[in-house]
Amino acid sequence: MAKVTGPLMSLDARGKLGKCLVFLGWKGIKTVRQWLKPANPKSADQGDVRLVIGGLGRGVGKVGVEGPFHEQLKTLNLIPDQQSKQSYLVQYIKDNYIAGTGATFTAAYIAMLAELTGHSAYSAFLSAADDMVITEFDVSYASIDPFNKALGLYLIAKAGIALSFTGSPYTIALASWTATQVAEFTADLQAA
Repeated sequence: MAKVTGPLMSLDARGKLGKCLVFLGWKGIKTVRQWLKPANPKSADQGDVRLVIGGLGRGVGKVGVEGPFHEQLKTLNLIPDQQSKQSYLVQYIKDNYIAGTGATFTAAYIAMLAELTGHSAYSAFLSAADDMVITEFDVSYASIDPFNKALGLYLIAKAGIALSFTGSPYTIALASWTATQVAEFTADLQAA
């Protein structure tokens, strides 16, 4: 319902009138525009992106404040101003490992999932995800399977190595990690 000041003369109006017009003030200028229903197509491509971002967010959310992993992010001055460590890590992982759009994006996700499931320490990553209470994430209209709960941890570890983190386990190639390195890594994620 539009709120009108000075009715009949229409000195000011704000709000929606039916599903037709929207009255608003912008930088002191009174304007009116057509009301448009927000689009949310829920396409398969959109579902894939939402699934990956949501799944990554669950893993990245386990990076504890003041934990060793977080401290390395700060020491290397990697987190841009006005951005949280979570948003930085999700963006870094998406831009570097699951980049692209449409079929390219889906193919990159499937490649990262295959890399994880083919890793000799896959069961250690799964166990670590269970210990950290990370659950699978799903979007009903995505074209890909639910986000594997261990994939977020795997990609965070991959990012740590790529970002030149120091010390063990980051100086060891990810392909050579065993359950020992996975345990060191998950301990680094926890708050101090």
